[in-house]
Amino acid sequence: MVKQFQLYRWLRFIFLATAGILIVLEPTNSLNYIIYIVSAYIAFYGILSLWDGWSIKRKTGESNIAIGFGFLALIVAVLVLLVAKFLVQLVPPLLGIILLVNGVNQFRDSHETRKQVKFMPWLDYLYSALLILAGVVFILNPSKTIIFLYQLFGVALIVLAFFEIVNSSIYSRKK
Repeated sequence: MVKQFQLYRWLRFIFLATAGILIVLEPTNSLNYIIYIVSAYIAFYGILSLWDGWSIKRKTGESNIAIGFGFLALIVAVLVLLVAKFLVQLVPPLLGIILLVNGVNQFRDSHETRKQVKFMPWLDYLYSALLILAGVVFILNPSKTIIFLYQLFGVALIVLAFFEIVNSSIYSRKK
C-alpha cells in the first residue's frame, strides 16, 4: 500500500511539474498540450484505480469503490478532451463579471457605512475601484487576462510539484 501511495505521489509530481513548466514557458501555445496532459493524467489515475480495485476484489472477493472511481476517472478524462477548451474560454468573462459585481457591491456597502459612521472609507473606495477595473479588464480583454491567469496557475503547479517531492521524501524516510 505504501508503494502504491508513493506511485500516486510520483504521478502527481510528474504531472504538476510538466504542466507547470510548460505553462510558464509557453502560455499561448501550451493549452492544447495541457488539455492532453490533464486528460492523460486522469486516465492513468483511472487505470491505476481500476487495477487497485480489481486486485482488492481478487483478494477479498468484495466490490470496492476504487473500481467505480476508476471508471469515473476514465469518463472524466474523455470529457476533459471534449469540453476543456470551451470552458477555459469562459473563465475570464465570468471572473470579470464576478469582480465587477463585487466591486459595485463593495462600493455600495462602503457608501452606506459612510452615512452611518460619518467616516470617509477611502481604502474601501480604492478597493472597490480596483475590483471594478479588474472586472472590466477581464471582460473586455479576456485573451490577455487568461494568459496571465494561466501563467500564475503554471507557477502554482510548479510549487505544488516541489511540495509533492518534499512530502515524498519525508514519507520515504518514515518507513
